[in-house]
Amino acid sequence: MCKISIVLPYWKGPAYLEDCVASLEQQELTDYEILLICDKGGDYVPEAVSVNSQVQIYSAEKVTKGADTIEKDEPFGVAFCRNIGLSKATGDYVYFIDCDDYLLEEALPRLLKLAEEKNALMVTGNKYSSWFRPCNFDFKSATQETRLEGIVFLEGAALEERFRENFSAQHLLIRRELLQECGITFDTEAKHYSDMSFVLRVLKAARGKMWAETDSLYVARCRNDRIHLPALSQQEDRGCGGEFITCYERSLEFLKEEDGELKYLLSRSLIHFFLSRYPKIISDSEAGRYRRALRGIPERKKITREFREFPFFLRRKLRLFCAGHYRLSRFASRCHTVVTKKKGLFGSKIQWYRVIEHLIFRRLPVKKNWVLFESFFGKSYSDSPKYLYEYLQKTRGDKYRYIWILNEQSGALKQTGKHTVCRLNSLRYVYYMTRCGYRIFNVRQPSWCKKREGVVFLETWHGTPLKKLAFDLEDVYTSNQNLKAVFYEQGKEWNYLVSANRFSTDVFERAFGYERSQILEYGYPRNDILYADNKEEIAAEVKKELGIPLDKRVILYAPTWRDNQPIGVGKYSFTLALNLEGLREEFGSDTVLLLRTHYYIADMLDLSAQEGFVYNGSQYEDVSRLYLASDICITDYSSVFFDFANLKRPIFFFTYDYEEYADEIRGLYIDMDKELPGPVVRTNEELIEALHRLEEIKEQYHTRYEEFYNRFCHVDDGRASERVIEKVFGEREGGTGENAREERGDHSGQMAL
Repeated sequence: MCKISIVLPYWKGPAYLEDCVASLEQQELTDYEILLICDKGGDYVPEAVSVNSQVQIYSAEKVTKGADTIEKDEPFGVAFCRNIGLSKATGDYVYFIDCDDYLLEEALPRLLKLAEEKNALMVTGNKYSSWFRPCNFDFKSATQETRLEGIVFLEGAALEERFRENFSAQHLLIRRELLQECGITFDTEAKHYSDMSFVLRVLKAARGKMWAETDSLYVARCRNDRIHLPALSQQEDRGCGGEFITCYERSLEFLKEEDGELKYLLSRSLIHFFLSRYPKIISDSEAGRYRRALRGIPERKKITREFREFPFFLRRKLRLFCAGHYRLSRFASRCHTVVTKKKGLFGSKIQWYRVIEHLIFRRLPVKKNWVLFESFFGKSYSDSPKYLYEYLQKTRGDKYRYIWILNEQSGALKQTGKHTVCRLNSLRYVYYMTRCGYRIFNVRQPSWCKKREGVVFLETWHGTPLKKLAFDLEDVYTSNQNLKAVFYEQGKEWNYLVSANRFSTDVFERAFGYERSQILEYGYPRNDILYADNKEEIAAEVKKELGIPLDKRVILYAPTWRDNQPIGVGKYSFTLALNLEGLREEFGSDTVLLLRTHYYIADMLDLSAQEGFVYNGSQYEDVSRLYLASDICITDYSSVFFDFANLKRPIFFFTYDYEEYADEIRGLYIDMDKELPGPVVRTNEELIEALHRLEEIKEQYHTRYEEFYNRFCHVDDGRASERVIEKVFGEREGGTGENAREERGDHSGQMAL
């Protein structure tokens, strides 16, 4: 059996590298070597890789040009690393894979078998792209980049399909002898597009002896952290346009008249690059070179007919550019962007309101005494923004104007002081978002409304995190795979971020990439009510509002949503796994169940069959009031138990899908079996049995509950609203917010510093 030399350049991303090498080990090759080339200034090599006997590690440290040896302070680049790999290779074949990609089962053995059977000089297979690591790979969520079928000779339509949009050395198994005889190496002067000339030279030299085994599958893994760990393709900037056209021109130099098929592939790649990148990364100084190149393509009309998937404005952009009308070409590009963002020619109302915002509202001055409040995207008058608003009303009165974003009428809000209400995404909403001097939100803000100078943004967030957030996530299962970049960019607009404890402070700093000195570790204002002197009266009011008999014990069931059940942007399905009828049979004589689902799924359940036993509090505005009315809490991975623990009442954890949720969906910050202040049960039978042993459970978990309380609830004391408002608004009788903290001398001082 022939030997394969696998060339693997590496700079950053040890977790990616570990998955990549693991997939290579699983190929069950009999004779192979992995040449790991570590670029300068990169991450460490994980132990699981370094101890692998098949891995040979080399470092890129210097480059020689003629008689000169050049030292560099920056990475040498993927081309340089691959050339080192070629120089160290000893196999009959050379194979290229990127450190963040991986292979599916038998990908390499299939290529090797085909190469030997056909005496091929180069073989390849199909490629997919996926956001997920190998253990979570799913064909339904992956994108098939090439669509070859069966074992095919690589020419004509098959060759065009395999190199449809770009030239990549990924997933090419090449006879090393061919590379040596033809002197084919990578262009080290190119950072982003060094594969172009290499692949074209290989295709030219191997013509007539190239095959594809389409059951050999390569997965290009998309990086979801373009802030801290961007892929090379995510680092494109204005300088990339010049590099691409240079690589294109160099490639044309060695392609002769008989290489018409390869010229066609190269021309198609140029048009695709221009349509997708102009004018974003192609500067005006490079426009002339691109125009000459595009006008020199003899089959341009034929190629553009193949790009029918490109919208009208992109095709018009190409025609105008080739005619020399650069300004009109850029205008056509902007039209395409507008239509794309509006999802149609006319778009939605909010998009047209934004035109008014840009032309009129942003020209008006910021109102520094206007305060804008939003809780859960305008779904309710609730959470920390509610309690901060009420504290402001109580202590500042008419000094400020208060604006609430609410989609439905709120009886509780009507009973408060003077205020204004507007609906989410209305014209008034856009107006107040643009002009208010203060914003107090508990969720992320819309990305379109950039904060103006002088605006103070207070982000209260909506719970102590149990599930991993943003940069702490490995695979992102939400509908938006740019979640990490979105958090980072939007977080930069927050002047302050509220934290309930030191644990949350640590997580927010790391997961949001947020400045620690701006985190207010003051407790959650929404928990102030849990320490109110009249909390028993409030509990009775809540029961009366919901129709719950005052003599009944109340069990609150508050499950969270599931990231892996999306049905649209920001929408998720949910299956109620709790056996309501079983609970009713066991405890219905003296107990009722109060159901509180996540706001993403609050209106999706039909509970009519359990009338009189199950009371749906999912639409109830203020969950903190529900806590006071509840004697027991049952949850799963929702952060409600962090707040409920302030009451020191029993908590049960019904985690029917624990293994799937913890290991494959998001991952958790806490070891649920060792750190939670109550029993973790997996089945309805276990839950019912535990509820029957309530007093025994209290005693069993007493010590752990105290430890949990001291770790997560030690800051809350009923005065969080006061601390936050005095800090952010900087006013208080007898001194500023800073002086007031010094006077208090309690735990609300510089905790976050």
